[in-house]
Amino acid sequence: MTFKKVSIITIAGAALLAGAIGIAMSLTSPNEMEIEVPEAPVEQGTEITEEGIKTLENMENMPIYFDDQDKLLLPLRNVMEGLGGSVKWNGETRAVEVSYRGRTLAVQPGEKEATLNGYEVTLPEAVEMINGCLYADEKVISAYYTGEVDFNHETRQVTLQTKDNTVPVLAMKEISGKKEGKSYTIEVPVIVGLNDGKYEASLNDKNMQEMQAYADDFMTAEAKEDGDGLLQLRVKTGMYTKDFLSIWWEGTKDGVSVKFAKNFDLMGQKTVTLADMLTEASLEEMKAVAGEGWTEDRFCLTSEGGLVLLKGSNESSLEMHHWTTEGKQPVWKDSYKALLHK
Repeated sequence: MTFKKVSIITIAGAALLAGAIGIAMSLTSPNEMEIEVPEAPVEQGTEITEEGIKTLENMENMPIYFDDQDKLLLPLRNVMEGLGGSVKWNGETRAVEVSYRGRTLAVQPGEKEATLNGYEVTLPEAVEMINGCLYADEKVISAYYTGEVDFNHETRQVTLQTKDNTVPVLAMKEISGKKEGKSYTIEVPVIVGLNDGKYEASLNDKNMQEMQAYADDFMTAEAKEDGDGLLQLRVKTGMYTKDFLSIWWEGTKDGVSVKFAKNFDLMGQKTVTLADMLTEASLEEMKAVAGEGWTEDRFCLTSEGGLVLLKGSNESSLEMHHWTTEGKQPVWKDSYKALLHK
């Protein structure tokens, strides 16, 4: 396995931040950091050469890039303190707490299970302790803090762009179970950062209860003769703003493809269907296009605000009808027209 040393570069006009860990951190703006990756790879376990190449053992607190896996590990303390956050050890919980912009992620080395502002979440990748330094995969940083971590292989540069802090974090909690030849693995959305803490807590509790009940129903149902006894569901994200969130689940249930959706009016603090959002005439046109078996909750919105129907009966169809490209434009009620086209 190979890795490349990463150093933080100073950009003209950037504010230089001196860290206690011994390397300088530079921001190109209050919301962006750039990192340069030299081209020469270093083999793990090699000695320090006359040119000063260092082994992994001598590169504590430095970002690491693994060529063979296209994997970038970032030192949590360096990156988060460089962005203006903090990283602290909590002796009572035995966890490292990463705080930035009102969001605290508590993690433990080698574990994917963590907490975000007190909610149980499952990290995209487990954090790793390397020579006393805690590293996180770029997916962890991007999921909760930066929104985007881009590595340009030609320029050897990594850019971390922090997301709009008014948009809540969408994390995931993976629930699973196994019994008598049947098993399930389901992602449950965890929404963090809403203005109303009570609504946020009740929304997350409701999502967890509903998805756990869905899993329990599957586990207690009589096994199908031609089924595989397996339920797997992953969350996909569509429109995602401070006011509205559209998600859908994709996966399989006893070998059959499954897709269903939920749409949250975060400003109005409610789950909505197309009956809530479309004019009556437009909804009737929609039903005619979708056909028999379609229900008003089987839809999702794209990140650009396009409407997609999940066609077919109940959960069992993967067919998706892109209304905005295949038919007449939907007519939204005034409140949602303003919400979706801000």
